[in-house]
Amino acid sequence: AFPDPTPQQIDFVEAVKQRKTFALNEANGHRSCTLVNMGLAALRLGRSLRFDPEKQLFLDDEGANRLIDQPMREGWTI
Repeated sequence: AFPDPTPQQIDFVEAVKQRKTFALNEANGHRSCTLVNMGLAALRLGRSLRFDPEKQLFLDDEGANRLIDQPMREGWTI
């Protein structure tokens, strides 16, 4: 049996009124996107990868790390 998860604020307006973190916040979004992109990198390279969540880099795999920050097409900038 798993413990019940911590209740999350799923009503954006109420989260703002109560000054609570909204369930769909930037930290959760970043983690979700990171998991998807890690899986995509493993599929593209055809191998298992190890990831350091603190450094946000793959361990001992420069090929995988090149997929993290790919050059943008001409005309696009951040």
